[in-house]
Amino acid sequence: MNANDVPDRAGNHRPLTQQAAYLSNGRLILLGLMGLALLALLAQMGIAFTSENVASASIVFASTTAMLLYLLWTPALQTHPLSTFAVFGFCVTSQFGALLGQTLYWTPLADNLRQPIATFALLAAFQALAMVAHTGHRWLMPAPEAQRGSLPRQLLHKAGLYNTPSTGVLWFMGYVGLLAFLLGSGREGTFGKAMHGLAFITWAPFLIPMYLIQFGDAYSSFRRQWPYLAVFAGLVVLLGLAANARQVMLSGFVTIALFALLGAMRSTNKVSGKRVLKLGVLGLVLAGLAIPLSDLATAMVVARKVRSNVSAVQMVQETLYYFQRPEALAEQNEDQRNATLGKYDEYYFENPLLARLVETKFHDNSLYFVSTFTQSDADLLTETTVDLFWAILPDPVIKRLGVNIDKKSLEFSMGDYLSHLSQGAPLGSRRTGSMLAQGVALLGVGFAVLYIAFCLVAFTMMDLLSFRNRSGQVVLSAVGMLAVWRLFQYGVTSESLQAWVSGMLRTIPQNIVLFLLVAAVARSLGMFFGGGSRGERGPLHRATGLHTSS
Repeated sequence: MNANDVPDRAGNHRPLTQQAAYLSNGRLILLGLMGLALLALLAQMGIAFTSENVASASIVFASTTAMLLYLLWTPALQTHPLSTFAVFGFCVTSQFGALLGQTLYWTPLADNLRQPIATFALLAAFQALAMVAHTGHRWLMPAPEAQRGSLPRQLLHKAGLYNTPSTGVLWFMGYVGLLAFLLGSGREGTFGKAMHGLAFITWAPFLIPMYLIQFGDAYSSFRRQWPYLAVFAGLVVLLGLAANARQVMLSGFVTIALFALLGAMRSTNKVSGKRVLKLGVLGLVLAGLAIPLSDLATAMVVARKVRSNVSAVQMVQETLYYFQRPEALAEQNEDQRNATLGKYDEYYFENPLLARLVETKFHDNSLYFVSTFTQSDADLLTETTVDLFWAILPDPVIKRLGVNIDKKSLEFSMGDYLSHLSQGAPLGSRRTGSMLAQGVALLGVGFAVLYIAFCLVAFTMMDLLSFRNRSGQVVLSAVGMLAVWRLFQYGVTSESLQAWVSGMLRTIPQNIVLFLLVAAVARSLGMFFGGGSRGERGPLHRATGLHTSS
């Protein structure tokens, strides 16, 4: 089978060039996104026909088009889905999302940014570097079968990472994750870190609809599962409100949405009017939910000021109280706008959900801060970056190596530190930074070489979470599914260099180990939780339109 072959609706493999003869679901989505980008560019010219805004919109349009053409003209989505989706995610969360979001609210793209042209130009340049690195990665690391390839992949196959977990295992994991979230909330030390490490499996039950999307009734009955999923989702939302943690509330829903998007972008099924109608209805439903979800997110921000003084029940009541008062939400939005007059601000979108998902403003802030650095500021950043890399290691290892650092003194974000060096802002506010700005400040143009090297390592780690099964399909492991949102948003960028390296080299292996351990416990209690998992020899590997072969 050729690496550029993908299956048609009947499961027969044919070259991509032959598939260009008909319009598939994936091609329709990519072409539709190109059309949206063009319409947004033209709209921006009408919103504010200034040199700064038109130049910014043109840079984003060119960068987005290059990304979409890469997905359209290469088999990258089929052969290396997770790493490809991470590069696409960088485009969306730093550039394309900003263009669409600001256009939707009829706001100039360049508004509320300190140096929009420089920011978008640098983001486009780093996206191009990521695409170059990904092209090299696909050439160097073709997707092998699970039983073959590198030693890590063979070990992961034997450990069961590439098996399909049963519904019972996923439900067990979900409640273990909830318990870990409750026990670890607000705790520090070894116990707190262990609980935080387990929290990622909280949304494991929401892998059930993902497997249903792929395998249909061969996996389980949606009619039987959805009432339990609805109750579980409501429980997690309540916990998110009680802890005032938007991330906890959004994780499951965003993960499912992104997985469905990835599946649709990979689909080689021929477009049908019925499917287009379903996508249109889904789009309208999501658009209708955006307003109340945005108001709820704003209400959580307003209620946050009393978080440390009230109980969990009162926290929920406070949030719902503000949710029902539009004047309080409007006042919060106005306060955010006024914050742009200060030394530091994070206001870019009117919609707080967009502000959570699109990180253009954070890159812009950080790039502006490093542009003001003196040589002494750069030297201090270098020293602190080295200390932060040492701090990734566990305390016993640091002591054994004789490294003299105090982790307590490093409890600040890169956004904090960059604004502190540039403008004297206090540390400890957990402002969001940008590893790209950090790298430019440390190495200048030379950071491009290091960035490509980092990307190659990151892509290798990501693609260990997917595999080619015996029917020739490249599918995601359960851990890969759970990681979809994180890789989409932070796969090729992050708040800081040390956070990115830690996420790739420590968090991914840690999540694999914890997932396999909890799954093993669930299977050992199978009489109570319906444990066990179906390996790839089972009936779940029939072809569907949502995952395709390479």
